[in-house]
Amino acid sequence: MRIIVSLLLASYFFVNPSLADDKKISFDAQAALSYIKDLASDRMMGRKSGQPGGTLAEEYVASRFREWRVEPGGENGTYFQRLNINHYNIEAGVKFEVIAEKGRRDFHYRDDWRVWSYSGSGHFNSEIVFVGYGIHAPEKGYDDYAGVNVDGKIVLLILETPISLEENFREEVDLERRIIAAQEQGARVVLMCFSPVRGNRRIQGRITKKAYKKDFVILRVEDSVGRFIFKDLPTELRYLIQEMDRTSKPMPYETGVKAFISVEAIFDTNRPTRNVLGKISGTDDKLKDECIIIGADLDHIGFNPLGEVMNGANDNASGSAVAMEIARILKLNKTKLKRTVIFFLWAAEEQHEYAGLLHYLGHPLMPLEKTVTYINMDMVGHGSGRIRFGPVDLNAYLWKILKKKLPREILDYLAPLRGHQRIVERKTCFPAKGIPRFGMSTEGFHFKYHEGRDDPDLIKPELLKKTGDLVHGMVEILASEPGNLIPSLRKVTMFMMHLTLFNFKMMPSDDITRYKKEEEDAVVDVQLALLESKKGLDKDALKVDIINNLFAASDKIKKSRSHAFYTSPSWVSGNINRGMTTVILGIDGIDVFSDDSRWIEILADKGISFVLLNNPSFLFKGEGLSEEGEKIMKALRRNRILPLISGMNTPQSLALLKQSKKPEVLLGKELPPREVIDILKKKSSAFGLIMTGEESARSYFQKLNEAMERIGPEHLSVINEECLWGEEGKEQMFRLISEILKANYGRVDIMKIFSLTFLRVLDEARR
Repeated sequence: MRIIVSLLLASYFFVNPSLADDKKISFDAQAALSYIKDLASDRMMGRKSGQPGGTLAEEYVASRFREWRVEPGGENGTYFQRLNINHYNIEAGVKFEVIAEKGRRDFHYRDDWRVWSYSGSGHFNSEIVFVGYGIHAPEKGYDDYAGVNVDGKIVLLILETPISLEENFREEVDLERRIIAAQEQGARVVLMCFSPVRGNRRIQGRITKKAYKKDFVILRVEDSVGRFIFKDLPTELRYLIQEMDRTSKPMPYETGVKAFISVEAIFDTNRPTRNVLGKISGTDDKLKDECIIIGADLDHIGFNPLGEVMNGANDNASGSAVAMEIARILKLNKTKLKRTVIFFLWAAEEQHEYAGLLHYLGHPLMPLEKTVTYINMDMVGHGSGRIRFGPVDLNAYLWKILKKKLPREILDYLAPLRGHQRIVERKTCFPAKGIPRFGMSTEGFHFKYHEGRDDPDLIKPELLKKTGDLVHGMVEILASEPGNLIPSLRKVTMFMMHLTLFNFKMMPSDDITRYKKEEEDAVVDVQLALLESKKGLDKDALKVDIINNLFAASDKIKKSRSHAFYTSPSWVSGNINRGMTTVILGIDGIDVFSDDSRWIEILADKGISFVLLNNPSFLFKGEGLSEEGEKIMKALRRNRILPLISGMNTPQSLALLKQSKKPEVLLGKELPPREVIDILKKKSSAFGLIMTGEESARSYFQKLNEAMERIGPEHLSVINEECLWGEEGKEQMFRLISEILKANYGRVDIMKIFSLTFLRVLDEARR
């Protein structure tokens, strides 16, 4: 009888083979939610790296990996990778009270004031002194501390500095420099507030650990604090700021008002913490040495200074939980993947240095050159239902595979990003090492970011499911894909794609929108374009023709979905993220407008940013500027148009730079002499070293290397003659970047010579 039953079952499964196999387990959103409830519970104390809560979270993830038989990926057969971090924490119990002549007020933390990064500790009562912008440069004729004694006192300074001071005191307006100046003058506390007069809230520089002093407190205060300090005084903060800006002179003011401050801050430069690493080894003899990394930051911010636990359910227990659940189902399904999959939950993202991520890059579980991609999840529990995913254009060869093989129901809820985080910075340091990085978060509003109410009950399980299905699908596709997923010279390609690249091969304005950023191979982020004009026209007709062409070009760009006008350096980054090319419009020559500078004003008003002067001899008389030349250069500066000038001899270059009050760009195929370089740097101008179409990348690099030493990256730009929209231009640029990477130039220096220096000069010229 038993034999008959067995034969019947065998026959049934032969006819229905799908029923003979174990059903594949899919991503379980409720399981992921249960991990979030554990990680974002009060007992985890906010999961701050370097604190007991962070250690508990690390142990929790490791215990689950052990339970699911995920292989250890850490040190000495454990799930942990140890590292030391700069640990900064503000203890609970902060207080800030202002004591005026006619009353006192206890200000609320977060609403009225906050402790700034790298503040020290202090518990005392002292007088408040207003010190304007906090600039201390007596040797240059400007000192906000002149005539007042701030020793042992509290100084109040305005965060934003006016452009006039930024131009004249470039180093002294840096925020960290101003903090250190307050320390050197003997102050014990700095209160930083935004101007109630100015609205742009633009700050020069940032505060780093260099400004940390154990007994010096740094607070950022709101307008409410400034109003209360001055409410009983015979003057107002707004008046003092307006007078400083009007007269360009300091106006320090001893308020006589006192404040009580209590802040306890901890700064430990060697605090131990851990990354958590698990893995599922590949099964293919050739491909198992390659890996796909699934990552998320595990930490959060612990307790806030009011003593509230910051659970961080969405940020980023959600991403960590999705990674954990994918590990579980891959093990349960006994999925046989060709490549190894690494699960990487890393430490210290919230402490602003991405220390866990950077430590892994220096101590990888498997060689970085064998890493196919890094997939990062951050805040995937709130939102509208779509997944922001990318950058697809920078990882085009992998995206092509994924787009073909991911199910349609997954592709339908993706919101692909282009050019996301294009500049190679610390947060995208996998691309800096030549490793494609896919980042994802849920689209839409994220509730209670860095607040105590970021709790598990606000998490949407359906979003965890969507993210989990996407990442699970990506892993199974890429880990199983046959063939080569690690192209040769991948690092050079990635670096080139992540740089902001200018095409200095000037395009006619009529052709501006002809070239568009294609998903796979476009490298141009910023295009310089020249207005065209008809031949054979007299001077007046030529002026009208150029203005008409300017209107036409402007209209064409505004209607385009692929191009946008340049407005500021920040807009370049924004346009990149929108997959758009930024256009900077200029004119070729200025002699047609030299008889009436009002035309220059019209050009500037309608969008002209630069003028190209290839034959500037008409500006000079002998070895100096002519009267007409001075008039033209003044008109360009007054109307914020940047001159790009080539073809000058040494006396002409010196004459032009000496009279300049705004930066200019000198262009040349060879380096200028030392005396020109010296004054060029003094005037904050730049030299554009031209790379001709016939020049080899190696030959050009030798000149560039010399220019880096003699001029420095702050005043140097790479200028291409070969068009970067074409294959020859891209190949030449690729080879140049390869030479630069071999020479181990610093990341920031590379960014300067390819984009930041030119953007800096252009921005300063337009002020």
